Amino acid sequence: MEENRFGICMICEQQRIGGIHIITAFICDECSGEIVKTNVNDQKYPFFVKQMRKAFYTGNSKQYMN
Repeated sequence: MEENRFGICMICEQQRIGGIHIITAFICDECSGEIVKTNVNDQKYPFFVKQMRKAFYTGNSKQYMN
């Protein structure tokens, strides 16, 4: 049985149902799909890197997990 995964996405900062937990943060399915498709030369890539850094700062990332 798969559990419902929900929380505030660390990328789009919206409350979402469906996604993955990484360390102490949550990434929704929509954002994780877009991250996977994004090339390192894409203009969005630095934004994703910046948002992903939140997972490594415990004080900031706790708000992104339910």
